[in-house]
Amino acid sequence: MMADISETIASIRKAESDAESLIENANKQSTEMIQEARTNADSAVEAAKLEAQEEAKHILLAKEDEAGKEATIITNESETNIKNSLRGSENNVDSAAEVIIETVL
Repeated sequence: MMADISETIASIRKAESDAESLIENANKQSTEMIQEARTNADSAVEAAKLEAQEEAKHILLAKEDEAGKEATIITNESETNIKNSLRGSENNVDSAAEVIIETVL
């Protein structure tokens, strides 16, 4: 009977030791999983930042291109308006010269 009690106590102690070992392993695995999750989250956030920066660059380049095209159109329209104004002024000079000549003569 004493041997049975000793065996039972030994079994209990072994079970406690096994349980403690399982708890330590579970804690270690949990810590590793948390660290891996943090690393993966950090990588995902960094990848998202890079993707957003690239998208922003593409948007800016597209807007710069669009603005350049609009500036060219405005420049062309301005040049045409200036040429038309100069032509109109030249016609007015000719008309004014005729009036002066007629008045003087």
